[in-house]
Amino acid sequence: MHAAVKIALPRFLAQAGVEGKYNHMYLDIKGLVTVGVGYLIDSVASAQQLEFRTKGGGIASSGQVAEEWNKVKSRTDLIKKGGAAFAAMTTLELSNNGIESMMARKIEADEKYLKTNPVARKYYGSFNAYPADAQMAILGIAYGIMPIPPFGWNKFPEACHDGDFLTASQECSIKNAPPKRNSSHKLMLENADAVIYNQMDIDQLWHPTVLLRQVK
Repeated sequence: MHAAVKIALPRFLAQAGVEGKYNHMYLDIKGLVTVGVGYLIDSVASAQQLEFRTKGGGIASSGQVAEEWNKVKSRTDLIKKGGAAFAAMTTLELSNNGIESMMARKIEADEKYLKTNPVARKYYGSFNAYPADAQMAILGIAYGIMPIPPFGWNKFPEACHDGDFLTASQECSIKNAPPKRNSSHKLMLENADAVIYNQMDIDQLWHPTVLLRQVK
């Protein structure tokens, strides 16, 4: 991915109204236990692989993590209130550095999947040549759901394969995602279209600036 995307994408995803960042466990809109920036840990075992600490600073035991996980999993009444609603009832947390490292690993894994998975690379094989805004939109979507046909995405990957980012911008909505996230992805793809049309530098990330096609 372009260097600008590597820097900007974690910051974008961590924004309130996109994924948001929570150091404590919480339930996402599907009722799955999550932590950090949309990182699923929907089993006790997966939660125990992370280095949780008590809010007082000590390293949490596997038993403490299991107890916290089960407590959070049971609080479906808080789902509609968002991740912040779980802060008062939780006693464990991840460090900011731990969350940043976790995000970096996931983003790198998503990029590798897009470029090497037999189904995904059929559509995103030219990913390295995409404008930075297009890369950021695609990886932003992939952070939540991989945009390929087996997961219900058809027109979007086809448009990306064709380098038609204007069409892709009309097909990029993630179901049940916050409006800010979907509108941001749309703008990124519209910018990518303008970058190609205007023959601009593909390494430069323009979002949140709005680009337009220049009259020729």
